[in-house]
Amino acid sequence: MTNKLDSRPVPANERIDLPLSPIRRRIHRLMRVIPISLLLFVFVYEFSLSAWAESRLGAGYHLIDLLIYGLVGPVSAYLVLHFLDRWLEERETSELQAQLLTQARQRAQTSAELSDTALQTLFAASILISSLKSGSTELLPETKIDLARTEESLNRAIQQIRDHLES
Repeated sequence: MTNKLDSRPVPANERIDLPLSPIRRRIHRLMRVIPISLLLFVFVYEFSLSAWAESRLGAGYHLIDLLIYGLVGPVSAYLVLHFLDRWLEERETSELQAQLLTQARQRAQTSAELSDTALQTLFAASILISSLKSGSTELLPETKIDLARTEESLNRAIQQIRDHLES
């Protein structure tokens, strides 16, 4: 095994502690809590309830043992799996939300880039039309009117895009 920071081999007895994800932290917590809880349950049952059941029921208390141990194991396994399923679902939901947020940011960036490009193109066309209007006296009056209308339309489009970007 090699260390990710450098290429020197890591001795077998040296452990690399990577940061735990939230789900792994929860699983590690369950790995400590469940065995200790079951151990405490068995001790409490064997040293108090079992003696009481044996004194009340005699040899028939073994049925209670079977019932207790038959329920505790499966119920605790169900609870652990249930909570693990919920945690995994939360993780998947969080990952999906992160993906959607990333996509929305990418779309917003693309939209801003397209709007900026469109503004620059419209502005360049507006300047070209203005220079054509002012620089050429040989244009027909109809052409000058068409150029003025086109320039006005371009300026309206530029203003609409600016208003949209500001809101």
